[in-house]
Amino acid sequence: MSAWIIYLFLFIASFLTAGISAVIGMGGGILLLSLMTFFLDLRVIVPVHGLVQLASNSTRSLSLRREVEPRILIPATLGLVLGTFVATQIIQNIPQREYFYFLIAALILYVLFKPKKLPTLMLPYWSFGILGFVMGVLNPIIGASGPLLAPFLLRDDLRKEQIVGTKAAIQTIGHLLKVPAFLYLGFNYVDHWLLTLCMIVAVILGTKSGIFILHRIQERTFRWIFSIALFVAASRLIYKAILSLA
Repeated sequence: MSAWIIYLFLFIASFLTAGISAVIGMGGGILLLSLMTFFLDLRVIVPVHGLVQLASNSTRSLSLRREVEPRILIPATLGLVLGTFVATQIIQNIPQREYFYFLIAALILYVLFKPKKLPTLMLPYWSFGILGFVMGVLNPIIGASGPLLAPFLLRDDLRKEQIVGTKAAIQTIGHLLKVPAFLYLGFNYVDHWLLTLCMIVAVILGTKSGIFILHRIQERTFRWIFSIALFVAASRLIYKAILSLA
């Protein structure tokens, strides 16, 4: 297949998936990661995807900067820094990474289907530092930890814009930290500059379009769509884990 056809496909995919993430706060990054597996080597996908998602999430968080909850962002950022550092030290020695997918999927399904008697996941703000640490460890290992963060943001004290904006801000920090981490591990971004630039332009355009839609959907509709996206993400994580272990 021609390189330009691949570039065109990934440009369109980047635009559409960034729009999805801007509207419902998640789903686009994982979908884009899946589509990239059809055309790129696995060793290339995670670093390039991280840089593209850095552009997507930063555009989203800047567009919603007044909605970002600093009491969540600050501790999460501190945890991300420490977690990413730890990941660079252990990433080469972790067998069976697929088990992490089962754990994240179980967390999502708990949030969506827990009986009313069980406690909700209303974390105190300081504990997002612990969550940030876990995300920092997982980001370079499995490529996307958004589904781990999302269930903890589906809470009654956050509006839809706050959910999307805060999640985007946290993921911006996470993807930013992945760049020096992969440089440290020897990945050469220059070899893939054209594809990366093409996809970055697409996600910026897609994010702007999605934010326009976000401001125009009802809160109840947003939470319903967000829950469906969480379920789809959990199902895909379980499927990917089973397929990898088979």
